[in-house]
Amino acid sequence: MFVEMRGLRLIFWTILLVLAIFHGASSHGVQPLSRIAIHETTFALDNRAYVKASPIVLGLTGHHTEWVRVEFSSPSPSMDDWIGVFSSANFSASTCVAETPRVYPPLLCSAPIKFQFANYTSPKYKDTGKGSLKLQLINQRSDSFALFQMVS
Repeated sequence: MFVEMRGLRLIFWTILLVLAIFHGASSHGVQPLSRIAIHETTFALDNRAYVKASPIVLGLTGHHTEWVRVEFSSPSPSMDDWIGVFSSANFSASTCVAETPRVYPPLLCSAPIKFQFANYTSPKYKDTGKGSLKLQLINQRSDSFALFQMVS
């Protein structure tokens, strides 16, 4: 009986180890926005495309965070479309310079504070070109920085 339990325990720990290895391998993928080839972007406005956010002003009710509903539409949707929220207290296009001579506008001088793929909450986005999502945003009236530390 003891040998059987020991064998079962060994099988259990082996399965657990294999699952942990596979989970670790699958959860350390590439950050989704790193696939975007910003150097290959083109400036192509389409007056049929839109992004609408509500509320348009944060903090009117005195809260530091609010849920913002974003509605969007594109006449030519793709699986790689994403919605990004950018924020900078002192953004100026004059301070946003190309890192190399091969970089052309539009330039992204900051990372998005929130982003989501367009089809994440709208599975039919690829077919309809329409979608919506909710993002919880903080009321950023100035740049904020924080250090998060793991305490053991």
